[in-house]
Amino acid sequence: MLTPRRDDARRNREAILRVADAAFTGGSRAVPLREIARRAGLGRATVYRHFPDRHALAGAVAADYLEALREVVDGAEEDGRPFEDILSWVLSTQATMRPLTAVLREIPDQEQRQYLAGLVGILTPPFRRAQAEGRLRADAEPADLARVLVMLDAAAELEAADGARDVTMRRLIAVILAGLFTGAGDRLDQAVPGASPPTGDRTG
Repeated sequence: MLTPRRDDARRNREAILRVADAAFTGGSRAVPLREIARRAGLGRATVYRHFPDRHALAGAVAADYLEALREVVDGAEEDGRPFEDILSWVLSTQATMRPLTAVLREIPDQEQRQYLAGLVGILTPPFRRAQAEGRLRADAEPADLARVLVMLDAAAELEAADGARDVTMRRLIAVILAGLFTGAGDRLDQAVPGASPPTGDRTG
């Protein structure tokens, strides 16, 4: 009797996180948990059993994003895909997941620093390889990536939530890449193969 219940719990958690992925992408405001429950076709009590508040849900989505990023980095190393593409994907994802970053700003500072440290830790090996290959400026440090993300988040807050903001953010990302890489060009419309919003393997 216990195994079916665990399977149900796992499926429910997966459904909640799939809906949350979409709810935390686009726009500027986080979708309430009751709306997450409605979109997932579940009762609010079921959602609250897995995620007692939106901070817990945002943390789970962010953890999935880091896992997806790790898979992207591993795949890029095997395929020889440049770090420019990885960072472009990271920055573009940051710019689109406005509701998620808004909720993450509400969590304690220590937890925010842990999240950024985890992200920078994943990006550090390809960062250093790009430097060794002469594609990334030699005076840059992995810690600069956290500063770039904070700067991008602040810039997004200043822009109106309309189509013009998307254009402005793409331009800003192009400027950031051009400042970090030699011959970076405009890579904004290129996607990293295998990369997707954070919807990796999940277990209940």
